[in-house]
Amino acid sequence: MKAEEQEGSEGFPFIIRRAREEDIDQVMEVNLASLPENYWYSFYVYVLNEWGDAFLVAEHQGRIIGYIMNRVEETHDKVLMGLENELTEKPGKSESLLDAIRRRFSESAKVGHVISIAVLAEYRRKGVGSALMHEAINVLKSKYDVDAIYLEVRVSNAPAINLYEKFGFEKARIIKGYYRDGEDAYVMVKRLKPVQ
Repeated sequence: MKAEEQEGSEGFPFIIRRAREEDIDQVMEVNLASLPENYWYSFYVYVLNEWGDAFLVAEHQGRIIGYIMNRVEETHDKVLMGLENELTEKPGKSESLLDAIRRRFSESAKVGHVISIAVLAEYRRKGVGSALMHEAINVLKSKYDVDAIYLEVRVSNAPAINLYEKFGFEKARIIKGYYRDGEDAYVMVKRLKPVQ
């Protein structure tokens, strides 16, 4: 991916580019300043080494002001594939053991997982988060050929949920007590490939 200057709202200039290992200290600073969920240095290096094209940073005047970190996973989970939605589908009869085994060993798919996205507070509402998400979706689709993309978000984080919905993500599952403080998470999914 070639870094090109972009303009956010009110002509705010920034660059979206692939992260480099020398960016990780600044990425960790953005993470610590923006989110209660934090990761260790070696985890960032691991993600960068495995799925580097999908680990993006936003840079303004040489400073990292935001990032999005993604990985690619193989799954049998139809919710994560964007084929089922536990929040909108009516519960039917309980699943038999045979149905559960069939589902578990049914077809799998590659999906993108948005591990973390953050923008420093003073740079929010300038189009940085949208630009990061837009580019990440493009990379996960074109380079990694994923069927769907999913993420977890706090049920109370209305600004983030609104952003994800603008990109076509739908709430598909609730995970009770997902966060360290006990708050629930929505799993939101965006299907990229047509359902066959």
